Amino acid sequence: MPPQSQVVRITPLDAPNGTGQLVWISVLGDLVNEALSEGLREIKSLVVPEVFTTRLGSGDIIYSMVFKPHNFTPGRKYPTVLCIYGGPQVQLVTNTFKGFRHMRTHMLAAHGFCVVSIDSRGSDNRGVSFQAHLMNRMGTVEIEDQVEVLQLLGAQCDYMDLSRLAVTGWSYGGYLSLMALAHCPDFFKVAIAGAPVVSWNLYDTGYTERYMDLPSVNPEGYRSGSVLSYVNNLPDEENRLLIVQGMIDENVHFSHTNQLIQALIKAGKPYQLQIYPHERHCLRQLDSNEHYETKLLSFLLNNL
Repeated sequence: MPPQSQVVRITPLDAPNGTGQLVWISVLGDLVNEALSEGLREIKSLVVPEVFTTRLGSGDIIYSMVFKPHNFTPGRKYPTVLCIYGGPQVQLVTNTFKGFRHMRTHMLAAHGFCVVSIDSRGSDNRGVSFQAHLMNRMGTVEIEDQVEVLQLLGAQCDYMDLSRLAVTGWSYGGYLSLMALAHCPDFFKVAIAGAPVVSWNLYDTGYTERYMDLPSVNPEGYRSGSVLSYVNNLPDEENRLLIVQGMIDENVHFSHTNQLIQALIKAGKPYQLQIYPHERHCLRQLDSNEHYETKLLSFLLNNL
């Protein structure tokens, strides 16, 4: 249960009606005082995700999280959206209330989508060896884990329609959204890539060389970890790829998207591009956020 707050009037038994002391009471999580529970009964029940534990063929345990559509009906199949990150130092799946950080997830679930997040090997808080799975090979191993878990979840959750599967993410998640569509175009129907890394040669050296070593030491890792190496594998059909980025992105510079677009044009590959001229790596303006959420939802509703 999320935190709640109420203003209540404490009135002694011998005090006139309407008098007493106003008190602000915060109720944290499930620690609800019985005397206050009556006033909290009007709060609508939350749509909460189910957390799954899956064992890969490698023997590794992977945790994932599935949000059913808000109007879920047993026996129906629902289009599915994989919200991906997949990179180091981030953990998406936790058994905690995340509040506004799941607003987009609930927006998609409210429109009839099943939403999945998976912490594949390389994600945070599982130990050094688990995260080191990405060492010197970022972008080449994460999708394999994500696809394997999705297939196992699809067999377990008969309401997931994996024939209508989208992948979306931002930053490293945008990078893996591109990699997913390039490596598995028959599995993922559409991809929405937000502020995607395209080539590690273009990214911050402090971050990149921590995981990929120097380009001179690991040239094959840089080549195989570049989206530009797989542009020819991207779909030839329209309306399967949407790229989103702020033009003054100070983290993943717009040069990434620039090089990707040039490669897509050269290969004759269709794409849609949504740019935000005054936005940085994270969209900060209300108008931009509203526009992006509307664009994302429209793209999924029309093409999935």
